[in-house]
Amino acid sequence: MKHELKKTLKPVELFLAVSLIATVTACGPSAETEGGEGGEGATTEQVEGGEGGEGGEGSEGGEGGEGGEGGEGGEGGEGGEGGEGGEGGEGAVVPSDVLPGFADNVVIPTYVELVAQAKNLKAGVDTFVANPTDESLTATQEIWTNARFSWEQSEAFAFGPAESLGFDGDLDDWPVNEVDLQAVIDSDDEITDEYISELQTTQKGYHAIEMLLFGKAADKTVDAFTPRELELLSALVKNFESTASGLLDSWTDGVDGNPAYREVLATAGSPDNPAYPTLNAAAEEIVQGIIGCLEEVGEEKIGAPIASRDVSEFESQFSQTTLNDLHNNIISAQNAYLGMLPNGTASENSISSLIQSVDASLDADVKLQFDTALALIKEVPGPIEATLDDADAEAAFVKAQESILGLYETFEDKVLPII
Repeated sequence: MKHELKKTLKPVELFLAVSLIATVTACGPSAETEGGEGGEGATTEQVEGGEGGEGGEGSEGGEGGEGGEGGEGGEGGEGGEGGEGGEGGEGAVVPSDVLPGFADNVVIPTYVELVAQAKNLKAGVDTFVANPTDESLTATQEIWTNARFSWEQSEAFAFGPAESLGFDGDLDDWPVNEVDLQAVIDSDDEITDEYISELQTTQKGYHAIEMLLFGKAADKTVDAFTPRELELLSALVKNFESTASGLLDSWTDGVDGNPAYREVLATAGSPDNPAYPTLNAAAEEIVQGIIGCLEEVGEEKIGAPIASRDVSEFESQFSQTTLNDLHNNIISAQNAYLGMLPNGTASENSISSLIQSVDASLDADVKLQFDTALALIKEVPGPIEATLDDADAEAAFVKAQESILGLYETFEDKVLPII
């Protein structure tokens, strides 16, 4: 996430007492911008909701509804009291249906893939550092590009430990502080694990590795690497893999004495959960994550470089792969909305199914807007870092931006109030 937008908190001061009280941050199978497949085309399944409670007796001697299933909202027959525990009418989906599966179906599988890609990147860099050749450099650059997918597809749910424990900043802060990173390269400081961990977030993570691998204009050759750069590159990737693994652990097992965030989300509404005192607070966290992701893509990742005409505003400027980032960010938001399963199908219980049970036409419109936004990003001639000044490319880029911001407004104005 962009450095100036992020509130990077260092581990682990008030994980439950402060950062877990519904902290919201912006923005994630893998999809390349050109020809890649992702959340698009995922099938959705309509959900049969629970039955209402038994109808109570009528207030004027009349009996409640026949045996009574609760009507809309779970009330009994006219004049009768609603049955105990009655939920909405048939077909209704409520947050308690959505939350338990969100971590297991969406978040954790994405982070499992992130860790796998981080391990691939470390292996690729180790191979390159041991034997720097044109072939090993090209292979490592490709691994770095692929390793971006899972992270960018997680941006819509970068809440909880990703934010409060600093994993987001350590992995993906941008833009790179080029001056300070170059100072590290030029120094005689001993490069140790501790030294790397204490660097600024803008001196490590994806984009510091990117600058070292690709150079400042995606044109770095193998003979341009110094021994110091190779040493630093190796250390940065080691730290990156460790950080990615820590993020996964924070959801599955808990880290630094904090509970597994999977359990924090799944137990929303329980008396001993200060992060999410109600079920709706947790569901809103998911929707706010989608909203933040869409807003950042539309206004910052696309809007800022269009306004400034400065390619250094693009997130992955060194590798010239920003269009991949944008495409995967929208997939992240789409996955969060659909509750996308690892096999590429939508979950039966998701924010989408919740909205569908209340307003089916709104749900259909949201799905169409996601498909449209993804298609429009693919239509932008790339790499955008090289085509921004082309009139046709800029027009296509603006069209994609308008679609994304329209989707953002739909979530802000129509989806969020239902939650």
